[in-house]
Amino acid sequence: MKYAAITGENFYYSEMKNVCEFLYENGYKIEEIDFKQKLKENDILDCKSESNFSKKYQTVNKRIKAITVGLMKKIITENIENGKFINLYLILCMERFVAEFMDEVVREKFINFDYTLVESDFRNYLKYKEEQSEIVNNWTESGKEKMLVKIKNFLSEGGFIKKQKDGSYKISKPLINEEIIEEIRENGNKDILKIMLY
Repeated sequence: MKYAAITGENFYYSEMKNVCEFLYENGYKIEEIDFKQKLKENDILDCKSESNFSKKYQTVNKRIKAITVGLMKKIITENIENGKFINLYLILCMERFVAEFMDEVVREKFINFDYTLVESDFRNYLKYKEEQSEIVNNWTESGKEKMLVKIKNFLSEGGFIKKQKDGSYKISKPLINEEIIEEIRENGNKDILKIMLY
């Protein structure tokens, strides 16, 4: 998994859930259909323009590769907290920069009984990655800033951090249906699951 500056991507939980519902209820397999055309024809991604569709499609098409049939069922039927956990799992499977923050900063702090993230935690992580990776180092300054915002947004929407009044973030641990955890353990990415189950 390479580092990628996904500055144009959003969490897209509703879109992913709608896509899963569409595929599952129609019995479609992505490799057997014109996936892009089907989504466009049926307005599954709820887009206002061609460029908006293109942006959402590229993201959804990438993330859907990490989903199992079992997780597809769960994202459709489970409550929003469980659904967002699955969506964040799909993001972490595809986005190394976000996954490593989750592992090296969030998980590390939690297991050491430190439940607060401050701005310097984000900055220090970025600095470390700049030193570690030429790809990250070569991102534009604005791209780096946007990536830190993406980390905050993704982990907030996924239920793992919550912004406080003083601007810091409290680390939390969502309660997830054991069947989802078992499905990932048996058929999904165990390394990503480990990161999420601190």
